[in-house]
Amino acid sequence: MKRHKWIQPVLLSIVVLVLSATIAVFIGYRRMTQPSDVLLDIIKNKADMQLKKIRQTAMKNGIQEWRLEAESATLMESENTILLTKPEVEFFMKDGDNVYLTAELGTIYTNSSRLQVSGKVSAKTNLYRFQTETLNYDPNTRELQSKAKVTLSGQSFSLQANSMAMDLKTNITRFEGGVEGTLSEDFQL
Repeated sequence: MKRHKWIQPVLLSIVVLVLSATIAVFIGYRRMTQPSDVLLDIIKNKADMQLKKIRQTAMKNGIQEWRLEAESATLMESENTILLTKPEVEFFMKDGDNVYLTAELGTIYTNSSRLQVSGKVSAKTNLYRFQTETLNYDPNTRELQSKAKVTLSGQSFSLQANSMAMDLKTNITRFEGGVEGTLSEDFQL
């Protein structure tokens, strides 16, 4: 009988140790997946200016091309970049069916006005939505380009491809590499 009295405290101790180790691993993993303070300090030290909740509109010849909002922006003048968090961009189209884009991160290249976004990139119009991981905007050609896998879906179709280029002047989109899709019976051109 005395032998069994020490088993319960030993088992309880083992359970507490396993639970503590699991919690420690979980907390450590969460810290590793969040931006490190050291990296943020490096960016802050190199930054020429930091802003919260910004808005910017790009115009060419008196015509709005796009409007951007972001939670924050960090100007890195020596690198000719503005780093964005949670950018939301509206690209203005001639037909009025504007493209609304969201992403986790973005970069504006101040010497060329090019825009690059990454992380859960999603864009939509009244007719369709596309999703990818990275997307570039070239203001000279007014083209959205993705070299990453892209998924396009609408009410009566879905399409996947390895890359995409959308001309915002003509509203024509090209898909390349591994293009696959489905059309419903209701699909109309």
